[in-house]
Amino acid sequence: MGLESGSIFGDRYRVVRPIAEGGMGAVYEVEHLETGRRRALKVLHPHILKDDKARVRFRQEARVAGVIDSDGVVDVFDAGLDEPTRMPFLVMELLRGEDLGCLLDRQGPLSPPLVVEYLRQAALALDKAHQAGVVHRDLKPDTLFLHARDAGPPQIKILDFGVAKLVHDSAGLRG
Repeated sequence: MGLESGSIFGDRYRVVRPIAEGGMGAVYEVEHLETGRRRALKVLHPHILKDDKARVRFRQEARVAGVIDSDGVVDVFDAGLDEPTRMPFLVMELLRGEDLGCLLDRQGPLSPPLVVEYLRQAALALDKAHQAGVVHRDLKPDTLFLHARDAGPPQIKILDFGVAKLVHDSAGLRG
């Protein structure tokens, strides 16, 4: 069951278009009804909703991303449960660009200076995550997004903290 363009989700978001789909869920571009801001809405597929572990991981993803204060981690603005569909959701910043996996598939190997820059950016974000007691555990080209900025080169944004490990719980993330 995909979300229809133009439909209202979570009582405050209008679905604009689908962005991506994976085995666990889908991401849509949405517009906040009050502010008009465009965001990315992530939802679980209906057949995944029956999996208690998947629902816990999804909830954890929202909370984990919220405690990491880094420009290199996708920002989560909202999370909740859409009552009519009973679907949990995350609302994140809407990124422009592509993930590193797509870039590598399209273009092949990157130049050494570009590899060093992307590794530097990812390392800075991972350092912030580790300071917050979070280990990503699924870092790969598909979870490193090259976000096109208004000025300057693309910025690495780390996505998908659904299987992250909480090394310590100083932020009250468990439960």
